Amino acid sequence: MARRAGAWLTWWVLLMSFWVILDDSIATDELLAGAGAAALAAFLAELVTYQAAARVRMRAEWLARVISLPGQVAQDTVTVFGALGRRLARGEEPPSGFRMLPARYGDDTAEGKTRRALLIGSRSFAPNSIALGIDKDRDVMVIHQLVVDEGEAAE
Repeated sequence: MARRAGAWLTWWVLLMSFWVILDDSIATDELLAGAGAAALAAFLAELVTYQAAARVRMRAEWLARVISLPGQVAQDTVTVFGALGRRLARGEEPPSGFRMLPARYGDDTAEGKTRRALLIGSRSFAPNSIALGIDKDRDVMVIHQLVVDEGEAAE
């Protein structure tokens, strides 16, 4: 029971933080509404996770990479809008394509599944790329890029 309460509290803190970032207000009524919404969402997230027997195991060093995501989003946004501008101005189609990036598949434990979900989600967060999955046999992540990065080798 203590583990489930800890998981609920973790969900609540994450969701409440998300609320404060999105709402951009520290008014008491806004915070109370956010606390209630975060509590309900945390309850549902914990309930679904428990019933699905899905276990999430997180390592702190995995979250350290989150720091680079805003920069990647900004860089990819400039890349995508640049391609859009060239398409509108000159009719040039961007050089899109699939890429295979090294990514260790790992094991099928809760920790391994969580790591893969974070890898795929973080690679798909920026607007230029979407991760399609990780190939277990070849230890590569297959991604599609709207505008292919010059520095990455084509596969």
